Amino acid sequence: MRSIAVLLFCAFVLFVVWFRSQPQSASGSQDIAFCPIAAGQGAAKALAPLRLVGAWQLTGDPALVTGLSGLDVLPDGRLIAVGDRGAQLVIVPPGLTGPGARAGHDVRSLDQLPGLPKETDDTETVAVDPATGRFWTAMETDNRVVLYAADGSRQADIDPAAMEQWPKNVGPEAMARLPDGRFLILGEMREKGTDRTFPVLLFPGDPLGGAEPEQAHLAMPGDYKPVGAAALPDGRVLVLGRDLRFPFSFFSLIALIDPRTIGPAALVRAEPVAAIRGGVLSDNYEGIAATSGADGQLTVWLVSDDNQQQILQSTKLLKLVADPADL
Repeated sequence: MRSIAVLLFCAFVLFVVWFRSQPQSASGSQDIAFCPIAAGQGAAKALAPLRLVGAWQLTGDPALVTGLSGLDVLPDGRLIAVGDRGAQLVIVPPGLTGPGARAGHDVRSLDQLPGLPKETDDTETVAVDPATGRFWTAMETDNRVVLYAADGSRQADIDPAAMEQWPKNVGPEAMARLPDGRFLILGEMREKGTDRTFPVLLFPGDPLGGAEPEQAHLAMPGDYKPVGAAALPDGRVLVLGRDLRFPFSFFSLIALIDPRTIGPAALVRAEPVAAIRGGVLSDNYEGIAATSGADGQLTVWLVSDDNQQQILQSTKLLKLVADPADL
């Protein structure tokens, strides 16, 4: 009976994780609704030293405001999110003032090359150049990195040789552009060996420049997998981890790594910072972004991927703040 129960649970998990509703045509709507989520003290305590200052469920164009997997901050303060079906959302977060707020939301599809298979729309992560607004994405289906201009036009593509052998469905899941211009890319598949690590690539600059990256190994706490990354002003990197637990609960972890520990074949250990352990905030968080304000306080954003199904998952946006000295 226990074996049957395990098999049924595995089948259910596969259905929820891999099932996708039929693609819908974009409506052209630029509206995004923010429905506040009330979180209890227990959720806030688990997030310390990060402080929860806002939580919302997002709804909008059902073809595009869905399946969000990557997140970063644009120079004008708006958020840019990318998704599993090639969505590109520029979001005015609640409370934003100035030019970004006046510019409004921008809901559209990523500029894709004609003739590419539809599955190559599966965009998992995004990294922004804060000086120019250019941004890079990575797609796990064909292990590709793409550069876009600030206006969203596609500029160049590359399939890095270091990612050629990565499996198609667990390829580049997280990417961050470090303050010094280097790029960090994390793979989602576990490597062979007792450490159960994940692949790390540290490029000396833009991956499209063709330089070979340093290759290392990331050890995540417990059964967490790396699904997002965000660089801090001091050069450290927040890594977002995800763990799916029985019967069907998403647990999320925010951890820290220091790129100075990355070298050829190095073992890099992610140190836990904060967690989401069930409750009303729990969801399939895959995107993380970080920015520093004029007061020196750090703002961290999280976005969840609903897998385009609305079954036990939704599109949530969280806003967290912290003193960098506490991390």
